[in-house]
Amino acid sequence: MADEPTPGSETLMNIGETVGSTLGKAVATARTTAEAVQKEEKIARRKAVRTAKKVRKAAKKAAKAAKKSFAKGKKRAAKLVKKTKRKLRR
Repeated sequence: MADEPTPGSETLMNIGETVGSTLGKAVATARTTAEAVQKEEKIARRKAVRTAKKVRKAAKKAAKAAKKSFAKGKKRAAKLVKKTKRKLRR
């Protein structure tokens, strides 16, 4: 009698194995998904940093160009004022 399994214990073992393997698969899938998401996050972060650098560079360029054009405008205005003063003297 000691060697005989209890009635229903085999069914319970089968259920336990099924549940265990299903849980194992779910955990493995979750881990794989998490790893994939981390990789994508790294790539996205890298792209964002790169884009931010490009924006900063473009802003600096634009500021420099604006300063130049402003300086040119001032020079031109000064020349015109000078010319006008000369014409008024005559």
